Amino acid sequence: MLRVVTKDIELWNTVVKAASALLEEIALEFHPDRITMRSMDPSHIAMLNLDWLAQSFDEYSCDGEYVLALRIEDLENVIKRASRGESMEITLGEGNTIVFKVSDGYEKEYTLHILESAHTAIPVPKVSFAAKFVITLKGFRDALDDISTVSDQVNIKAEQGRITMIGSSEYGNVKVTMTTSTPDIKEITVQDQASSSYSVEYLQKFVKSLKSGLDFITVEFGSRLPIKVQAAFDDKGSKFEYYLAPRLD
Repeated sequence: MLRVVTKDIELWNTVVKAASALLEEIALEFHPDRITMRSMDPSHIAMLNLDWLAQSFDEYSCDGEYVLALRIEDLENVIKRASRGESMEITLGEGNTIVFKVSDGYEKEYTLHILESAHTAIPVPKVSFAAKFVITLKGFRDALDDISTVSDQVNIKAEQGRITMIGSSEYGNVKVTMTTSTPDIKEITVQDQASSSYSVEYLQKFVKSLKSGLDFITVEFGSRLPIKVQAAFDDKGSKFEYYLAPRLD
C-alpha cells in the first residue's frame, strides 16, 4: 500500500523544477520512512540527491519499497494544476499506474503510467571537502549572476575567513569576495586552502529551482573536487543535495 498526502504543493514544485533542470525522467523511490531520488544528468557531471522524510508530509503510509519512474514533463503538468493550499494525494492505481488526486472543494484525479526503468543505485560521492560556507540562497544566486555576465565558469577559492568567486573571459573579469562579516554569509569553515572551477550554468539551474523563501544553503568544495550544494526543504530534516564535477580544463 502507498498513500502520501501533502498540502504543501510548493515542495512538489521544487522537486520537479530541480529534476527538470537535469533530467527527462524521474525515478522516485518510496520507502516506509521517506522518499528518495538519486539521479545523474545525461553527461554524468551533475547528480541530484533527494531525501524527503515521512514527517514532512501530512499523511504518509508505505508498506514496502517502490520505485516509480515518470516522465518529468508529465509530472510537471500535473503539479502545475495544483494551487497553493490544495491537498495532493498520491496512491498506486490499477495496473502499472500512479494516481494524483488534487482537492480543494472539488477533486481532480490524474493517472500517469509508470515507465519501465533500468534504475540502478547510484552511490553518493564520498569526499572530504576542504572548505564549507553557509550563505543565503539569494546571496549565492546573485554571485553566480554576477559571474555569468562575463564567463560560463566560476573559480571558487577558499582561504581562512574568506570565499572568492572569480569569472574571467576575453570580455572581462568579475570578482566577488565574501567574508564572515558579509551579511549573506552565516559561516565559513576552511580546513585547507582550496581552489576549483565549475560550470556557472549547471549551478544556476539548481539554485534557481529552489523556492525563494529558503534562507540558507550550505556549499562545500575542494581543489579539483566536486562541489556540493545542500538545501533544506523544511524544518523536518528533508533536504536536497546537488553534486557538480569540477571543470579541469
